[in-house]
Amino acid sequence: MKKFNKHLTIMLKVFKCLLLLIIAGWILPSHVMGQFSIGGEFKTRGEFRDGYQALRDSSKTPYATLLGRARIAFDYQTEKISTRFSINDAWVFGQNYYSSDTITKNTVNIFEAWFMYKFTPSFSLKVGRTEVAYDDERLFGYSNWSMWGATHDILIARLDHKKSGAWHDLGFAINNTAPASPYLNSYNMRNNYKYLGFLYGHLQFFDKHLALTYTGAVDAFQKFSTTDVKTKTSYDTLYVYNQNDSIIGTTLLPVVTKTSTTTDYPDILYARATLGASATLNFKKWSFFLNGFYQFGHIRDGRKLSGYFYTAAITYSPVKQLKLIAGWEQLSGNNFSDTNGMKTKVKGFSTLYGTSHRMYGYMDLFNAVVKDNLTPGLNDLFARATFNFTEKMSLEATYRWFSIPYGYLAVANPAKGSLPYKEVKTSLGSEIDLMYVYKPLPNLEFNAAYCFFLPTNTMEAMNKLAPGTSKFAQFAYLMITYKPNFFSTEKH
Repeated sequence: MKKFNKHLTIMLKVFKCLLLLIIAGWILPSHVMGQFSIGGEFKTRGEFRDGYQALRDSSKTPYATLLGRARIAFDYQTEKISTRFSINDAWVFGQNYYSSDTITKNTVNIFEAWFMYKFTPSFSLKVGRTEVAYDDERLFGYSNWSMWGATHDILIARLDHKKSGAWHDLGFAINNTAPASPYLNSYNMRNNYKYLGFLYGHLQFFDKHLALTYTGAVDAFQKFSTTDVKTKTSYDTLYVYNQNDSIIGTTLLPVVTKTSTTTDYPDILYARATLGASATLNFKKWSFFLNGFYQFGHIRDGRKLSGYFYTAAITYSPVKQLKLIAGWEQLSGNNFSDTNGMKTKVKGFSTLYGTSHRMYGYMDLFNAVVKDNLTPGLNDLFARATFNFTEKMSLEATYRWFSIPYGYLAVANPAKGSLPYKEVKTSLGSEIDLMYVYKPLPNLEFNAAYCFFLPTNTMEAMNKLAPGTSKFAQFAYLMITYKPNFFSTEKH
């Protein structure tokens, strides 16, 4: 109860501060205050999972779940300064006790907390915890499908040419464990980089019909810690007694003692670099998109890296209400039959910190594949039709055919004398996604979808299932998103 009262006291203090800010927005003169607003987001998604993220066999059963997210954001802006502070609460319905004065799982975190200062109309500096997203969110994205989202603790310098519509971002981040010590810390968080630097630029030509972007990123990871286990055998003397408690003999009893020593490598870093560009050419009814990236350097275990990725897509709108798109993309992968080559170099491409859900099927079967440099890669042939019945209502249908570049899959823990790979067909299967969106209000959205996947034997093998044992894979959801504007002052 004391813990609950302490949290309640802190919450009351926060609300008092917010109330003072709102009152100040009303009474302070215009030359003191800028624009202040409070916005929120409520998102609830009910899901039916039957092969979502991974195929299932008869040992697993489909299930339903409810996910929730609530955000509140405080924005303040003047001619020189912009800042945002937002809190995110993401949870699975029922993960905490419904009647208790304690919370078993903390679901609240500071989602964004950043400050930006404009030194000149064309140069600004942004620092803090912020979302980072560019282009189609292929390499850096909001990850908005996840209730938790994605933010980076980072510093970003922006150069903005308003007349030409061009702008450039230079970002840099350093990650450490807390508290930071005077000496180099070990940093073994597997999903986080130790250092990140990137340069992004957006250029426009021919009256904005042609848009060119470029991206260069370097992320560095600490070498994984290693654990050495030493085994020591000692012997205890065991005395043998007869029924009269007299010693009639002895024997030696072996005692095995294992000790482990973990070694960290805070001064050994492996960095990978990603370079690439994209081009979008827009006409009245047609649009053409092309991008390409090359990835090199080293992965976290020290092996060299050489991977690539590209996309080619065409969009056509025969009428205003209908948009058709077709395309092909490939993420390079590893040829697991090249056992000697893989000892020193890997060729899988990682999409870094991008948004996977919107790119590789709504069933999220390939989210892990596209993030890992050690996978067989992925080919994606896709076609999509989006029809807008009105400005408030639309229907989308997407077909995707997936395959792998090479006809080999890795074998985990192969038996002695067996090959560490097996030969397979390259086709993985097809996915069909149907999505309906209805927006009765500008800040209220209903989103529903039904998706299913038709796997091949190769897809079953990737999911560690025997051929022919997977069940029909399907996924459905209904999501409601409401983004209210709680308070806003006029911009002075």
